[in-house]
Amino acid sequence: MLVRGEMAYALEFEALRRRGRLLADHYRLESRHGERAVAVEEGWFREVSVLGWGGQVDRYPGDVSPLLGCAVMLRGLEFERGAERSFALWLANTVYWEVALKVERRERITVPAGTFDTWRTRARPSFHMIGGALDRLVGMLLPPFVLHFDAEPPHRFLRFAFPTGPFPWNPRGIVEATRVGLAGDPP
Repeated sequence: MLVRGEMAYALEFEALRRRGRLLADHYRLESRHGERAVAVEEGWFREVSVLGWGGQVDRYPGDVSPLLGCAVMLRGLEFERGAERSFALWLANTVYWEVALKVERRERITVPAGTFDTWRTRARPSFHMIGGALDRLVGMLLPPFVLHFDAEPPHRFLRFAFPTGPFPWNPRGIVEATRVGLAGDPP
């Protein structure tokens, strides 16, 4: 992925299918500014133990996913109005956080790849493990993360709109599909 002609991101993401579910296995993201390397992050998620919350060493939750792997991992979501799900979002190293998802409604959108009937899905970090009052407060204050998935199976990821800061006046970030197809299809 090339951003504004100067930042390049190369992503490798592997998932396993077990009993009809997708499970994150390995992730690697390299970012570059021009020809200069900026960062590399890499994670393995199956059959490893990590340092978790409270200083416990344990396995990742079964539904852990890196942020840029979510577009693939969430395709298994039951898309019907009001459906809810949560999953563990891998942030860095061994840090992950629970994210709550809710399918809001069907919506027609236009992205560079075309015009699609989609399922609009809202995501937000969950703080219920710390306290219900904090969870409700964050839900009221934090601008929404909104994902759109093609209404037709296999429910391809089409748009992700997200806050670039913690306040409503911060500009929104947008990632949109520029082409929809299978690997190896001609452009």
